[in-house]
Amino acid sequence: MDHSEAIRLQAAEKYVLGELQGSLRDEYEEHYFDCAECAADLKATAAFVSMSRMAFRQEAAVAASTVERPSSPQPPWIQRFRWTFIAIPTFAALVLAVVAGYQHQVTIPGLQKSATLAASSTSAQILDLGASAVRRGGDTAANETPFLINPALGFLVNFDFTPSGEPAPAYVCQLRDSTGRVVLQQAVPGTKANQAFSMTVPGGLLPSRGRYQVVFLPADPATGQPSSAGSVMSFPITVAFRQ
Repeated sequence: MDHSEAIRLQAAEKYVLGELQGSLRDEYEEHYFDCAECAADLKATAAFVSMSRMAFRQEAAVAASTVERPSSPQPPWIQRFRWTFIAIPTFAALVLAVVAGYQHQVTIPGLQKSATLAASSTSAQILDLGASAVRRGGDTAANETPFLINPALGFLVNFDFTPSGEPAPAYVCQLRDSTGRVVLQQAVPGTKANQAFSMTVPGGLLPSRGRYQVVFLPADPATGQPSSAGSVMSFPITVAFRQ
């Protein structure tokens, strides 16, 4: 799935509402890992849905308290209005679906601005390696000096993904700590081979400063998990934490 198709399908809204199923859901998940715009769109949509649900819950609580409060007899039209108000939460899902269709025109731009501001700290932490990622070999760190980061914020590692051996339909990218433990795993479509690649590391993920290994392995077509074959690309990076 490319960016234009994700926009045409309104994939972010359908993903958050649970309406994106099967292969489309898998393709969208692979896409937004590599698309900063769709990642921001997804965060903004999730924030909107969360706020909407909170508003509906508040309306339901107010309606319930209104029903339970003893009152003197009232004209029939007031009673009808009260029951209409109580019924609002019943139609919450329908209202949410209708509003979601207009998010891109009205609500999402404002939320995207907030999401973009929140993501700016991540984009400011970028380790650009290019083709040098594998030029030094598997034992020498790709970056000559440690990459200085704020560990509470996410960061990007940009490099050229040039796997060795026969092409595979899909790959798995792993980030391993000095003990070999996998701290991050990301699915990579086979179409990403021999292209520039960005690995996104969420904030707070790295347990300590030091040496980490970026490893690519072919993925099992049936499960999407790393196959028993060896790595097709591997290089170390070193990370230091800001005080």
